[in-house]
Amino acid sequence: MSKRIRRRDHDEEHENAERWLLTYADMITLLMVLFIVLFSIGQVDLKKFSELRSGLAESFGTSAASPIGTGAGVLDGGKTPIDGRDAIAKLDAQQVAAAAQKAQLDQTAKEIELALAGKGLGDKVTFRLEDRGLVLQIVSDDVLFDLGKADLRPEGKDVLDGLVPALHEVENQLAVEGHTDDQPVLGGPFASNWELSTARATTVLRYLVEQRGIAATRIAAAGYADTHPIAANDTPQDEARNRRVEIVVLAARTHVAAAAATPTTGGSTGT
Repeated sequence: MSKRIRRRDHDEEHENAERWLLTYADMITLLMVLFIVLFSIGQVDLKKFSELRSGLAESFGTSAASPIGTGAGVLDGGKTPIDGRDAIAKLDAQQVAAAAQKAQLDQTAKEIELALAGKGLGDKVTFRLEDRGLVLQIVSDDVLFDLGKADLRPEGKDVLDGLVPALHEVENQLAVEGHTDDQPVLGGPFASNWELSTARATTVLRYLVEQRGIAATRIAAAGYADTHPIAANDTPQDEARNRRVEIVVLAARTHVAAAAATPTTGGSTGT
């Protein structure tokens, strides 16, 4: 009899010893649910939130501009109101403005291509669209300037004349940027590639302003020497590609001072 009692006591002790696992598992499950809820609260989709708010407003027959639509920032002590509709409207407006800006720059590029093609100079300018705007790249050698010089060639003037009508059509700020290869300047009026690149950019700027009527208040010049190569400078062909002038039609949100240098009609230092 005593043996049976001892065996039953032993079984009960063994069963009770493992009950803590159930409690532990329940606690872990609750913690996981808590963190999932916290994560979902922190990942608010404004568009979905706005749709949910509108649906609830219609269901309850109330206005969408109910207290659920506004709130206060946690970090600023509840002083800054947050409206999902304002954030969505602002984002939509930025996207529309960006699309309109891109369409305008694309149209400008097409107009310039047609104008240059009509003069037989379609291969003298290449285009690329960057975040800062539309970049018109003109190779210097045998087009704008002779090697090591900053005096505009007649063909260079023809190329710039092909750009002018489209540049007058847009109201964007413009930046003229001079670039060279990495070969040092030997003799001549320029002490280094910095002076040469800046002189070339300034020459183009002055032609556009003084001869073709581009407003001096919307254009700037800068010289970058060999600090912004587009090729490796390993061959004469790549060196020729790096010797170039770029005219940038800046996107509306970009300031000339940030993209090029201090506006001037007489020259600027390289940066």
